[in-house]
Amino acid sequence: MVALLAALACAPSVAWAGTTAARAAAVGDTIAPRPAPPAPVDVSRGDAASYAAREAAAPALGAFAGGRDGIYIGGGAVVVLLLVIIIILIV
Repeated sequence: MVALLAALACAPSVAWAGTTAARAAAVGDTIAPRPAPPAPVDVSRGDAASYAAREAAAPALGAFAGGRDGIYIGGGAVVVLLLVIIIILIV
């Protein structure tokens, strides 16, 4: 019985293990197109000056540390809560 189960479980992998007669191309034989270089970014001095002026106007923002306050409820907690509510309503 165990041999039959092992044979049936391995049948798909044995079927895929066969190779074809066609020669597979080696990695060095293929020619890949070169990717296009990224477009240059146009950054003017006015943008940098604008950012510097905004940063100088609000120095307290430099000490910002997000994520300290707040309650985060994940999707798993929501699913469990909904299941408990459904079970309470059914019973």
